[in-house]
Amino acid sequence: MQINTNPIGLMAANALNLANQEVLQSSQRLSTGLRVNSATDDPGSMIMLNSIKAKIGSWAVANKNIISANGMLETMSASLKYISDTLTSMKVLAVTSSLAVNDAAAAANQTEFAEYMAKIDSRSAATQWNGISLLTNNSTSTVTGVAIADTTGTFTSTANANLDVGQKLTVSGTWGVDGGSITSYTSPTSYLVSAVTGGVGTVTGFTLVNLDGTAITTTAGTTTGASFSTTTPLAGGTVNIQTGVETASQTAVNLYNTSSGYLGSTDSSTNFRLNLKNLNTIANATSAIAEIDKAITQISSYQSSVGVNQNIMTSETSLNNNLSTASTNAYTKLTNVDTAKETALLAAATIRQSSSAAMLAQANQMNKDIVTTLLHQFIR
Repeated sequence: MQINTNPIGLMAANALNLANQEVLQSSQRLSTGLRVNSATDDPGSMIMLNSIKAKIGSWAVANKNIISANGMLETMSASLKYISDTLTSMKVLAVTSSLAVNDAAAAANQTEFAEYMAKIDSRSAATQWNGISLLTNNSTSTVTGVAIADTTGTFTSTANANLDVGQKLTVSGTWGVDGGSITSYTSPTSYLVSAVTGGVGTVTGFTLVNLDGTAITTTAGTTTGASFSTTTPLAGGTVNIQTGVETASQTAVNLYNTSSGYLGSTDSSTNFRLNLKNLNTIANATSAIAEIDKAITQISSYQSSVGVNQNIMTSETSLNNNLSTASTNAYTKLTNVDTAKETALLAAATIRQSSSAAMLAQANQMNKDIVTTLLHQFIR
């Protein structure tokens, strides 16, 4: 009652409450080492501080992604080098066979040549990372249809099919009773597509050759069930690595197909892919040299792309570290307490606390003295 009716006491109580709050805040800051412990300490900075804190953690995760991606790239690089070295050995054999005295001497290297081919396919299939095939594409492009042959060696498809030059088709079924046939045709028989007419998905015609690239002989005829089909490996895909904290901060890593059935060209004059090459004759050995050179060029381009990605990952790691360091410094400056300043504020607040308490006690005592003096005359 005395405080509520004593203006000086009220002022002293308010000053004491404020000093108590300041002492509590300074004590908390000094004990935690943080200037901002809750939104009440600095409401305006809290949103920005939370955003900075989230980014600092995210950069650390992005760098972990990059470390994992570097492991993937190292795996690819090692396998590509192995394949490149194998192709070099294959070329040596091909050159040896092309310089042989006769076809029999050229064919003497065929077994070793085939073994190298198998090594390429085996290493390509074994190169994986987190369950992802890096150097073989397990996806396939399959086309089917019914065909009618004419005398020029061109086949007309009676069903839409997405054909590409270099695809190996398996032809099966029965040709019509009017005499239509493929010379030496046996069901099923594999041929290579050497030319295509018509748009994607709406092929109207395609020309086949034998697996060794030589022409096939056809006669006009109507099919009564003859069909073609193929399953062709795709070139490869991509893996997107999150290398930064923003949505767009991604690096696309290319995957490749280095199987012998994909390396090489789609040119019918060179018998198409590398896996169709052999050293059974001097001429074929000479042809194999050109195709091996194409394969070596392909592998070299893949190695260069992997190297580029490795350099990108290194740059991204450096960028993330720099941004994280700068953000950490900013976060520290915004949140960490200035110990010297806060100690001085605590001392000042403590002095105000003591002074306010003394003022309040004096105000209350002064009020009691005045009341006692006024009542003294009535109680004498």
